[in-house]
Amino acid sequence: MKTPWRSTSEADSDVSRLPARALRAGSFEIGFAIFFFLWIGASDAHSAASALSPSAERYLEILIARAEAQSLARDPQWRALLHYRVHPVTRRHTSHVDDADFFASPAGASDLEGELDATLRAFFEQELRPLGDSERQHSQCAWKARYVWLKAQLEFDPNRLPERSCPGYDEWIAALDPAGLTLIFAEAFMNNPASMFGHTLLRVDSRESLASVDLLGWAINYSGATGGDSGPVYAMKGVFGFYPGFYDVQPYYEKVKEYGDWENRDIWEYPIALAPAELERLLMHLWELQGIAFDYFYFDENCSYQLLALLEVARPTLDMTSRFPLWVIPSDTVRVALDGVGLLGPPTFRPSAATELRAEIEQLAPGDLERVQRLVDGSLQPTDPSLNALSDLRRAAVLAAAYDVLRYAYLAKEIDRKASAARARRILVARSQVDVSGTPFDPVPVPRVRPDQGHGSARFALATGYREGAPYVEARFRPALHDWTDAIGGYTPGAQIQLFDLAFRYLPHDRKLRLHELVLLDLGSLVPWDPIFRKVSYAFDTGLRTRWRPDGEDLEPELLWRTRGSYGFTAAITPNVWAYGLAEMSLDVGASLTPEYAVGLGPRLGIQWRDTSDRFSGHWFGRATGYAVGDTTTAAQVGFEQRWRTSRHTAWVLSANWNRDFHNTWYDTGLRWNIYF
Repeated sequence: MKTPWRSTSEADSDVSRLPARALRAGSFEIGFAIFFFLWIGASDAHSAASALSPSAERYLEILIARAEAQSLARDPQWRALLHYRVHPVTRRHTSHVDDADFFASPAGASDLEGELDATLRAFFEQELRPLGDSERQHSQCAWKARYVWLKAQLEFDPNRLPERSCPGYDEWIAALDPAGLTLIFAEAFMNNPASMFGHTLLRVDSRESLASVDLLGWAINYSGATGGDSGPVYAMKGVFGFYPGFYDVQPYYEKVKEYGDWENRDIWEYPIALAPAELERLLMHLWELQGIAFDYFYFDENCSYQLLALLEVARPTLDMTSRFPLWVIPSDTVRVALDGVGLLGPPTFRPSAATELRAEIEQLAPGDLERVQRLVDGSLQPTDPSLNALSDLRRAAVLAAAYDVLRYAYLAKEIDRKASAARARRILVARSQVDVSGTPFDPVPVPRVRPDQGHGSARFALATGYREGAPYVEARFRPALHDWTDAIGGYTPGAQIQLFDLAFRYLPHDRKLRLHELVLLDLGSLVPWDPIFRKVSYAFDTGLRTRWRPDGEDLEPELLWRTRGSYGFTAAITPNVWAYGLAEMSLDVGASLTPEYAVGLGPRLGIQWRDTSDRFSGHWFGRATGYAVGDTTTAAQVGFEQRWRTSRHTAWVLSANWNRDFHNTWYDTGLRWNIYF
């Protein structure tokens, strides 16, 4: 299957794959020399190409006058086609497109009327425009959606403005063969910062894919061209918009392989209710975006935001992007599209390879998991008499699970193809000889709570409590996303991601309002270790924290910057009770320390539990840190948090902990009301 066009993606961000326009920054001296010798001739040629006949000029003036009379430059459809948004400071319309090739006017990014006039003029001109990596095309073809819409609004006279044929677009749309559109939500992937909040994309459903296999559709993806950056470099550039972002189109099965197989992310597929004309307009606009660069921002102008902007081109009355002025969380965009505007239908669940394998292992008969492991490591042969003694159904299940474990180990890069291919082939041959057709396992159960049905990503909390008998009142706000005590429905089990968690405490006894915490990032991933899924657990947080220090006979709160990282293992005692043990390193920096830093190491232990309905959950924890470098001392904390979910949007949390630091001991208890939105 030939890909219609592709620019860059999360999985393929090699600079060599970027559109040609992204590689024009070098060779200044050669370019200047060419410009110096050919400037006059090129300018004359451009003027000749841009000049219109007197009759064409007169008709252009008529069209511009009609557009002004109809206020087309202010029409929601025109604003959507040019990605105009009202600037929060200047209150002027500014386009989110950061590529001059997208505009007909040099001031088109901020001039709605001027851009419309220049676009109409371009439809008359003979000049060809760049369009991604394909051949240059006439403006009527390069700006297909704009041309079709303006033609309908202004009723172009084909004798005075002849319509150009667009074979490139016709071939492209024929390859897509569009019959429908689906919103795809891939759940969070904790091993990649770019995917920790989940990811959304669109799937163009062709007539062939609707009739047979939906994997044959085409994925519309938006992502930043990172050039292979990762870690702190990626975080810094992604937050501050140093990457260009591009749309691309590629076979959907490639994205399923990337997300479902390589990254073990479950996928939800929501059908989108668009009329045929709306779908056609969206795809015409997508054609216009080939190789067009946006500034990619991790928190707002990201994959989900730009896909909402694409849907607004199809139906401008949706106006979904205005609901996200500061940050855009992928799961929130699904909620808005589903609950807010009723755009989406009931989804289909596509489990990842890991989810399917876990479901298979849970269905194995007692003792058969050991047989599976021995088949995988080669100590048990598929033709062994002990396997032939099993019932056909049980033998088929053992062999099928063994093959899937080998495949998972290969996808997880725990084993290479050479070491596993022959073993997998023998298992498949043995499985083919068992008289059981189809899969011996029941289908993977669909999660009870979908991503759009989970709690809101933002949280506001009010709390009251006591610290050593002194009361306090606390207000806390977290724009995103989820912690270990929040309801798990719709989120990845064991995942914790919190950004910019801000807390103020008011102390009535001294009538002071204090900044208690400002945690920039708090993330963790608890994954139960077992012989099949040998995953480690980790946690990391950094930000301002309050540390109590002795001041005479009292303890006084002091703010310092604390960064902690931990690494270890998690065990599933039962499906709903997990215990973890991590080795944690801590770095504190603050003027109140002597010297102004402290480095420590120690254990972090905990147990998490929740009932089967997820109405109640708890987190019991303990940690000890021996600060051996800098301001040396030993700190310890033991406590618990108990959560009671009262609705999808509210929960109560009871907490208590015992603390010891700088040879002082104190207790802290509190009751918090969480509001999710």
